[in-house]
Amino acid sequence: MLMLQGAEVLHAWMCVNGFASACVVLNWVMRTTGGARDKHSSSSRCLAEELRPSASCRARWSRAAVMQDHGGERQVASSLPHSVKACLSLSPSGPGRVGSGGGSPTSKMGYCGGVPVEDMQALAITSLSAADVAKQYEHIRELGKGTYGKVDLVAHRTQGTKIALKFVTKNKTKLKSFLREYSLTGSLSCSPFIIKILDVLFETEDSYVFGQEYAPAGDLFDIIPPQAGLPEEMVKRCMQQLGLALDFMHSKNLVHRDVKPENVLLFDRECRRIKLADFGMTRRVGSRVKRVSGTIPYTAPEVCRASRVEGFLVTTSLDVWAFGVLVFCMLTGNFPWEAALPADAFYEEFRRWQKAGCPVGTYPSQWRRFTDDALRMFQRLLAAEPEKRCGVKDVFCFVKYELVSELRRRASCRAKRGERSSSGVCTGSCTPSSSNTSSRSSHRHPEPSTPSWNNLPPPGAAQTQRPV
Repeated sequence: MLMLQGAEVLHAWMCVNGFASACVVLNWVMRTTGGARDKHSSSSRCLAEELRPSASCRARWSRAAVMQDHGGERQVASSLPHSVKACLSLSPSGPGRVGSGGGSPTSKMGYCGGVPVEDMQALAITSLSAADVAKQYEHIRELGKGTYGKVDLVAHRTQGTKIALKFVTKNKTKLKSFLREYSLTGSLSCSPFIIKILDVLFETEDSYVFGQEYAPAGDLFDIIPPQAGLPEEMVKRCMQQLGLALDFMHSKNLVHRDVKPENVLLFDRECRRIKLADFGMTRRVGSRVKRVSGTIPYTAPEVCRASRVEGFLVTTSLDVWAFGVLVFCMLTGNFPWEAALPADAFYEEFRRWQKAGCPVGTYPSQWRRFTDDALRMFQRLLAAEPEKRCGVKDVFCFVKYELVSELRRRASCRAKRGERSSSGVCTGSCTPSSSNTSSRSSHRHPEPSTPSWNNLPPPGAAQTQRPV
């Protein structure tokens, strides 16, 4: 939809996010669609041509884009050596070496937008002691901690630049998996909606470490109010930027596979500039991966049903499903279900509503607050059959519509709780029954089995295990 309505979408983007942000989008589209380098982006080139301004205007927009992309951050003046820009080798030898942990933490732009490195022999990693790390970086605070390691905020002692160092525990991840994440992130960093990788790559006694740009406003998980959700305009800004990030990945036949609020980093608390991060589970379309124990609300139903022995094929529809669940969470401050399985009453109610053809006027209990336009969007994002799901960029045609109906929200809060039929299916205005829900409005989940925001485990604790 974005490519079919290029000028209209860019205008809508500018209205919501401002002129400078629109400049970033246009500048990125022009950079990534120039010439005939990408055989899969003919529609992107059409958009670039449709929106291409004059030379003087293009220069002015490029300057504005750079100011928007780097505003308020102290930049490092030094750049990568030409030899590093020309190839992917991260040799630890020689002046200006990459991967030693020393020198200036510059952006890894040498192979940005190119084919990701999948032959890990092209990468070299240098060992540093804890004393060497402390000598080069001043530790400020811990940004986050999970099953596989932690992320620390540090400052480069020479340049004073703040960066995020990601420590991945060696006994949880193989070196090949770590280097795959580093190279994939580097190959995607040219998108303004994907976190930038830095030329900081080393190992300590117990961790593999790489550096990435610091997002000063935290992550999306931190700002979603439980049981309330974010203002609709903020949600739409997130939808636009994450949609572009995922669409960029999908155009390169890459699937993120871990779309959730903890992996969306913020550069301001109004979500005017956000970036997708954490590519440790990213795989190519068509790859077969094993299903591991445990699910989270963002896991697609075909993955929940997959055999642990045979696994499942990676498709872009996995990200589409997770993206739809994330939009629901942003708008409501709740999860729509705990797992996309028939045993989950909330999911089963939604699935039966879809199977019945999504009749108007009879909505699942958790979905009554949404407008008809929003429900049409969710029907396409959360189709039970993967082949029926839309692409992430299709959500752009819904951004101009109201998504949450205040009239329906109030009516839902006042509605009496219905009773479940003997088959356990909710009808009409019924809500999930529970002895603990007498004081809750009908669009909220009951306790104690509620998939609510308050019950979410700490970031990293509920992640699907990474295959290695």
